[in-house]
Amino acid sequence: MRRYRTEAGIDAADRPNNIRMTHVYTLPENLYNNRQSTLDGVTAESRESMARDGGPDTGGTKDRNSISEKIELLRKVSLFSTFEEAELQVVARYSDYYPYRKGETIFREGTEEDELYIIETGEVAILRRSGEETREMARFIAGESFGELDLLDDVPRNATAVAEEDSVLLVFPEKRTPFRSIMERHTETSARILNKLLVMIAGRIRSTNRLISERNPWIEDLRRQLFVDKLTDLYNRTYLEEDLTSRLERSTGRAVLIAVKPDDFKSINDTYGHDVGDRVLRLLADTVKACLREQDVGVRYRGDEFVVFLPESDVETGRRQAETLRSAVVELDVSRWTSGARVPLTASIGVSHYPERAQGMSRLVERAIELMLSVRNEGGNGVVIDE
Repeated sequence: MRRYRTEAGIDAADRPNNIRMTHVYTLPENLYNNRQSTLDGVTAESRESMARDGGPDTGGTKDRNSISEKIELLRKVSLFSTFEEAELQVVARYSDYYPYRKGETIFREGTEEDELYIIETGEVAILRRSGEETREMARFIAGESFGELDLLDDVPRNATAVAEEDSVLLVFPEKRTPFRSIMERHTETSARILNKLLVMIAGRIRSTNRLISERNPWIEDLRRQLFVDKLTDLYNRTYLEEDLTSRLERSTGRAVLIAVKPDDFKSINDTYGHDVGDRVLRLLADTVKACLREQDVGVRYRGDEFVVFLPESDVETGRRQAETLRSAVVELDVSRWTSGARVPLTASIGVSHYPERAQGMSRLVERAIELMLSVRNEGGNGVVIDE
């Protein structure tokens, strides 16, 4: 008879070759936060039993049938599929079953543990936050596993896992036994696990490099879903915070960032409706694109705010680009959407530059937006340079 134990766990992320779907949705806060749960008490007597047997007490399930059942599930996982029976018995003794209800958090982004999860029944989604959005990065079903690579890591989790339906997971190592202690007790089995993990990592790197080099259509589509704003077709804030940030860190030259915000855009939404507002935003995005050089990058940062990243550029180049953009916005005509009414458009623009005024992307963006807002507070329709 299997006795279930429940504890809110914290573990690792997804495997690229198991990605089944990618979409964006808002996750209710009560599902994103760890659920409070309990774990069956471990008495002094049971701890002594663990020490005698060389492995954890699995809640009264250490009969042969229970171990065999765990081994059968472990064999379905790539990491353990080639293990010998004796090695699988070691892994099974240090594994245990945990039930999760639909919507319950299994592990949470930003916390540290080192378990591998195997789904006996149910379905699990891997989620990652990006600004105010939560993205589904992967989904796993019965017979699949996730969290293998986190057996090696001592870093915070970079994603959250949530049960998409009532699920039962086999967890290795079970939640009271650190993987390091297993390594000390069972060196040969642990060496096999580590070797298989390294082989898996190398294989995934080769597969990822091949997919990227071949510019596989689904990879390109995935990148668009992750990094492109649907309304304006500009890059989104996630792209700025991930790709452009790492690009700036690798740069050895100068760079400029321009922040742009249309003046009094709220009055357009309030007077003519959000459909007209969206059309004006698309028109502004097209104007940003028209002002870009080949190497520049346009981003819809948030709401009606845009940023333009100018790599390998000096502050004078940024000044010219910003003024060109400001002049182009003034020339825009939106009367076809406002029943012929002439609605003047102007923009407030701030320009910051790297490395003289900002040492990283976050500060570069922060400073450009500060300058942009200072223009707006002075009446708008202007450009301020960080000098």
